[in-house]
Amino acid sequence: MMYFKFLGVAAVAIIIVAVSNTATAYGKHGHSAFCQAAYELAQPQTQQQIDRLVAQHPSYSGFGSFCSWADDIKSDKTWDWAKPHHYVNFSRSAAKVTEQDCPVQGGCVLSAIQHHYNVLKHNHDDWQALAFLAHFIGDLHQPMHVSFADDLGGNRARLTYFDQPTNLHRLWDTDMLLRRGGEDTSAKAKQLIDGLSVEAALSVTPEQTLKWANESAAITRRIYSNYREGQELGEDYTAQWEPVLEQRMQQGAERLAAILDGLFSDAAKAKN
Repeated sequence: MMYFKFLGVAAVAIIIVAVSNTATAYGKHGHSAFCQAAYELAQPQTQQQIDRLVAQHPSYSGFGSFCSWADDIKSDKTWDWAKPHHYVNFSRSAAKVTEQDCPVQGGCVLSAIQHHYNVLKHNHDDWQALAFLAHFIGDLHQPMHVSFADDLGGNRARLTYFDQPTNLHRLWDTDMLLRRGGEDTSAKAKQLIDGLSVEAALSVTPEQTLKWANESAAITRRIYSNYREGQELGEDYTAQWEPVLEQRMQQGAERLAAILDGLFSDAAKAKN
């Protein structure tokens, strides 16, 4: 299934930005903690709907692990059309991400989020739309997924972190998170939602997703302004940037919970 056919006319109209990338935002641990945090923030009726859809895919034990499905399928060529949907690129010389940065054919994370939101809005039984939507909102809030094509979103930006070779993308996907206890995803989710609350339901619009992309883009520029090829990083870097990473996960989890509350409150009303 090709992307231009899959998206349809409405979604193609809102396409935004693309980038080559080989890593996965947050990795399994991060996506699990991110989605579990959103689940805990969501309304009880929303949680019931999520549980119902996750149960359609028995390979996953809960919403946290379910949110890695979009990465797990990357090894299957059947899903190659979805690979560009995990990221969005903008020029190093540009002030911000714009609608013109995403190709009409192929798409990017922003057009994909809008598409899967629209699918789930009209079909509350589509577990794939839920899996993609939740995963891509997580991706959008990881700064290295709103980045530059010339080094594959930080994958070519080599460095060492606590004496271990890595790159900027992996550092933000996995290394910092695991350094601060992210391997226990349930505990990390509880830490993320401490003090957070979700109030109003939220709809997905092209303007909102573009705004969220530019939040990440601003952080990406700050990250690169301090980057030097082969630099050695450790606790100072973690202390500076790990709170930013967690804040982005919190913002994304709040927004995902509000989006799903809006979608599934509509489903509840339709049944009454």
